[in-house]
Amino acid sequence: MATTVIRVQGKVEWECLQGSGGNWVARCEPLKLTIQAETWAALMEEMSITIDAIFKDLLSTNELDQFMREHGWKLTATVPPDRSEDVQFDMPFIPAMKGAHGSQRELHQ
Repeated sequence: MATTVIRVQGKVEWECLQGSGGNWVARCEPLKLTIQAETWAALMEEMSITIDAIFKDLLSTNELDQFMREHGWKLTATVPPDRSEDVQFDMPFIPAMKGAHGSQRELHQ
């Protein structure tokens, strides 16, 4: 079965910092999420996986359209009506490093 990639027009910012134990932590206020990973690369991958999982969950509960409207985001393609096809959501995100004193700087992927 082919995967249908559905791109989301919009982007979210994740506040990222490295904890004292070396793990990386990212917080996304618009999605009300916090995730953790052992490496920076794993954190970036986890952000993509998490965004995809959220949109899939919203799709399965018929809440995706309302959620998208509330955030001012749009899908670039129509979700297959039977939803049996494998769907993957892709949304741009901005990792912003959070400094020790609360300062922030955006990192570009």
